[in-house]
Amino acid sequence: MFKPRLYVGALGVALLVQTPAQALENGATSYPVGIMTVMSGLLGAPGTYLYTYNKFENITSLRDGNGNANPPGADGGVQSHALRVVHVFEQPTLFGGNLAIQAALPYVDGTLHFPSYGISGGGRGFGDPLFGVLLGWQSQTYFQTIELDVVVPTGSYQTNRLFNPGNNVTSGYLAYSFTWYPLRQIEISSKINLNYSSVNSATHYQSGVQLTADYGINYHINQAWLVGVGGYANTQLNDDKINGQPAFGDGHRTHEVTIGPQVGYGTQKWGGMVSWQQHVYARNAAYGNALWVNAYYKF
Repeated sequence: MFKPRLYVGALGVALLVQTPAQALENGATSYPVGIMTVMSGLLGAPGTYLYTYNKFENITSLRDGNGNANPPGADGGVQSHALRVVHVFEQPTLFGGNLAIQAALPYVDGTLHFPSYGISGGGRGFGDPLFGVLLGWQSQTYFQTIELDVVVPTGSYQTNRLFNPGNNVTSGYLAYSFTWYPLRQIEISSKINLNYSSVNSATHYQSGVQLTADYGINYHINQAWLVGVGGYANTQLNDDKINGQPAFGDGHRTHEVTIGPQVGYGTQKWGGMVSWQQHVYARNAAYGNALWVNAYYKF
């Protein structure tokens, strides 16, 4: 079997990126959509890993429920940076899989512009930290991981800001990730994530449950290099609510799809990846593009 040494799949669990849709509490989520597009199901060998994630997002518009830019001319940008530490235990194993724990802390800087209203603003600071446990298995052609995480509302948040690094809600998510090699050098990966957020005590707003699937189809040139395409599909399963009632009358459910190229290099010790993702569909969400630059190191 072709055994890739590219471990950048483990890059993508815990960067808590805030988008303008989140700042406005429209379908807020603590999950960094689009981050797990390479070797998603691979937990990694026992040891301690340090990851860095860097996302540069350009928001060209905000889209309403019909996919139209609304309000007209609205745009913005977000820079997000995070450190994540993961420790994979050699023993004990659980149900034949390796157990791991993780923690992550993001720093976020974002701005929003609403020229039709004459309003602009931004915010910067530490976002909400994440803590979680993972359990991973692997075979010759199939890797899989299950994950349970909690995001605690200690990040920077002010109700009068257009953009907040923190969400001011407690969030939890359950995820299943897999990587499959149907052919020797072809990799198909995905992380399927279910996210729940509590009520924002400052605004009485609660975002609906979201189902997200990051995806990647990659060609491994050799044991170190790969190229491919990746992105995510995100849909909301129930309504956003304000004071227990559907938000804005229709529940304001978020739906979006992105796609773009990616390239990665990795060994069992260190590596990184660069990816570009462009929105091709957005409803009740920000529309634009994002550049990811991520890296890891195993101690």
